[in-house]
Amino acid sequence: MQFTEQNNSIKITVPVTLDALNANDLSTAIQQAGYSRCLVIQEQLTNLLVEYQQIQQKIKEQLKPLGTPLTYRIAEKKDAELAFEIAEDHSSAAAVITAAWGGAPVSANSLVKGAQEAGVVFGFSKDHIIKLVSHASKAEPGSRVKLIIAKGRPVKNGENSRFEAMMAEMQSRRNRPVVQSDDKADLRDFGVIPSVKTGEALVRRHPPTPGIDGMTVTGTLLPAVPGQVIEWSLGEGVELAAQDPDLLLAARDGLPRMIEHGATVDEVFTVKNVDLATGHIIFKGSVVVNGDVTEGMKVVAGGNVFVKGFVEGTLIDAGGDITVGGSIIGHQLASAEKDSSYSTTLQAKGDIQCNLAQYARFVADGNLYINKQIMHCAVAAAKVYAGPEDNPNGKVIGGYFYLDYGIHTGNLGAPSSSNVLIELNRMIDPIAEKQDVLRSSITAAKKDMQDIREQLDKLKKIEGNAQIDARRQELAAEFEEHKNVALALINDVKQLEAQRQQKLAETVIVARQQLYSAVEVHFGTDQIRSRREYGPSKILLVDGSPAIEAFF
Repeated sequence: MQFTEQNNSIKITVPVTLDALNANDLSTAIQQAGYSRCLVIQEQLTNLLVEYQQIQQKIKEQLKPLGTPLTYRIAEKKDAELAFEIAEDHSSAAAVITAAWGGAPVSANSLVKGAQEAGVVFGFSKDHIIKLVSHASKAEPGSRVKLIIAKGRPVKNGENSRFEAMMAEMQSRRNRPVVQSDDKADLRDFGVIPSVKTGEALVRRHPPTPGIDGMTVTGTLLPAVPGQVIEWSLGEGVELAAQDPDLLLAARDGLPRMIEHGATVDEVFTVKNVDLATGHIIFKGSVVVNGDVTEGMKVVAGGNVFVKGFVEGTLIDAGGDITVGGSIIGHQLASAEKDSSYSTTLQAKGDIQCNLAQYARFVADGNLYINKQIMHCAVAAAKVYAGPEDNPNGKVIGGYFYLDYGIHTGNLGAPSSSNVLIELNRMIDPIAEKQDVLRSSITAAKKDMQDIREQLDKLKKIEGNAQIDARRQELAAEFEEHKNVALALINDVKQLEAQRQQKLAETVIVARQQLYSAVEVHFGTDQIRSRREYGPSKILLVDGSPAIEAFF
């Protein structure tokens, strides 16, 4: 057999003998000749084999001489093919290479040139281009290989004015007891309570940033939105520096407290204990209790509340944070459930921090930080950390939790299978309520549309006149109006659903050491319950469904 190549066409010349010839013989010959990666024309191979047998017969009948040659075009070389897919928003571009049939592969230079001709001029990835052409050169002939070879630069909008506390103590201390020596910590000591003197710096306002313009892969500039100057929010007891409008100073002695876009300096009320001798404490500033808050007592403060000892009182209510150096101990309940009545309640506009808590109710706009253990409590908060925030190794035993984002702890539940109910719905429920209201409005709009349609159907049966035609037009206009309202409401429901799904995706329960049975977690209307003991675990949504996975 002989092969000839011309203009990317491969021809084979086979002398016909009395020996048998089959498709395997031809495939072996093509491979040995170095044309195995070319595009074989199967139809031509079939025709060759058929004619070979026909001529064999004629040779036997002495109608053809032995060795009569047969020549067929049985394969062709095809260069690799290159195409490009540009994202609809021009944020990225992918190259698609169809691997060559024995022809020339796509080079990196030809790929870039082709991309430029297709309109891609920005954001090329040299590594991705080399990786793609290398892989395509080794891929099966005719297979398609695709990879993103260019990415645009996303717009980075400017940041608004940023407010920085000039005193570290003004920031929430995140439940980190003071380490004394040799890694020993006094769990009741959360450091010096922050205080300032008149004239001390409190907050620095940093200027807004201009942002960074984006760029599409096709070279279109995407202008960034510059940040805005945020005006100060000046609480009581503060003033701007005379020579620096971006610096906030204390105007009186007291306890500083960060507020949104500013600070306030609370007047301080200090008491040894809160008991029958002092009565309830109700104060517009911050309250410092150097001892305990005893059973039945209340502390209501407009600012922060610091309790160095224990809390057994009925209520602590703070306009800022609540920090308890000791433990929070309520009356034991036979069964601590969602709607149980607790003897001790702590509620804060900020965070709540303590060492240990049991049989108490917590309501915080911010987070709840428990240094060691929380048992059979009812909690409404953004997050719960049992143990230090950077290494949650505490225990959560029993109770009810109504949270924004989740729990981070060492152990969740108990060997005794104490029920733990966690609803990660505090952000979700308001969205669901809005959706229900909108769906009711959609149902009402659809009913109105149906009523109008029935009226139109009745009018169609009446012989037309000017008055009837005018009424038809009026009803048709009303129908379109209700339809537009319904469509707008449906779109609002979809947007809220997207928000709901996004917030659900941010929720997670993490047990770094042990997850016990009888822990029930609700993600919106979906729920999951642990029915055995697990090692380090996390509970989260996976593809929209609750799941328990190993935590590494």
